[in-house]
Amino acid sequence: MNNTFKLAAVSSAALMLAAAPAMAQEGPTLKLGGYYDQKMSVVDNDSSAGVSGNVDVRNDVEIYFLGGATLDNGIKIGTRVELEGGTNGDANPDGGNVPNGGDSAYDQIDEAFMTISGSFGSLKLGMSDTAAKSMTTGLQGTWASNVGENISFNGRKLFVKPSTVTARSTPAAQMDGNSDGEQISYTTPSLGGFQVSAGYAKNATETFDGVTNPYSADTDILDIAARYTGKIGDVGFKLGGGYMQANEQTVGQEDSAQWMFGGSVRISAFQLAASYSRQVETKTGAAISIPEVDTLELGVRAFMGPNQFSLSYSRSEASSTTATIDGDEETFIVAAMRRTLGKGVTWHNTLYYYDAQDGDPSPAATAVTKNDGLGFTTGIKLGF
Repeated sequence: MNNTFKLAAVSSAALMLAAAPAMAQEGPTLKLGGYYDQKMSVVDNDSSAGVSGNVDVRNDVEIYFLGGATLDNGIKIGTRVELEGGTNGDANPDGGNVPNGGDSAYDQIDEAFMTISGSFGSLKLGMSDTAAKSMTTGLQGTWASNVGENISFNGRKLFVKPSTVTARSTPAAQMDGNSDGEQISYTTPSLGGFQVSAGYAKNATETFDGVTNPYSADTDILDIAARYTGKIGDVGFKLGGGYMQANEQTVGQEDSAQWMFGGSVRISAFQLAASYSRQVETKTGAAISIPEVDTLELGVRAFMGPNQFSLSYSRSEASSTTATIDGDEETFIVAAMRRTLGKGVTWHNTLYYYDAQDGDPSPAATAVTKNDGLGFTTGIKLGF
């Protein structure tokens, strides 16, 4: 995607707005949304990881500021600003969905973006997820079947991954190459159940700083995804996949890339989901910069009145010609239940089994090469 394409996309949106009649007299609206999830966990990590047990009380909180306006020609303009409720301003921020708190920037605002939508589809601009992430997350096995705590966001908060296990082997990883960096994406309208989404992000940081500053993060991040939603008799299903690549800034390093495909089937009160994704290996010269990691996700979900139950499985394994990396793996098995207590109020419980193994056949005698553990989380979530 070159600069001419990007400018054309932005210009097209601007022309549509310029050609639109005056806005309705009511003017834009502003609403509040979000959620508050208060949780407590009890965890037991194997002693080989240097942790004998843990009790953790934490929350996950976001407040959404939702702006909206509808033009007389039917085009809708929406804005969304997400305020993180679990960060603070000291040197060790504690909160949000990042393990051990946020990062050095404290990320008080998570996403902030605008959408322009109509019969032509939807255009999104701002700090937000990639097009591929938005379209494929619901196709991933553990995400489609998730009714309790999310593995990707919370697994690393509860279990210790040995330092010898490949850093990139993140279970249930989404196609998130731009980390909410400023981006532009377009999603087609649904054509007989089929949709395509494509996007571009200049870099993988939330910049607010124009076009002239140099970037140390990935640049020119391109992504595309497609999804088909259909129904045969009483059986509903979704199928799709996506691809993403980014220009690595390290001199001589190959571009990074990842892809995934997956789907789900809904039969009566049960939903089955499966997906497969790969982080493609990149090298700097002959040295491996990012190992190849494959992730398999499976899940089943049951809907029973105010209750939902799920069983999920995720396994990530690294493949490499380097012995210290090849065969490194992480596995999660998660059973969960959720009960609706009232409008917007749910009680959720999640039982985890975790296992991590270093595939190195000749590890150092002092190296911590494995960990396994059990964990349980219970929480009450209010959705506003």
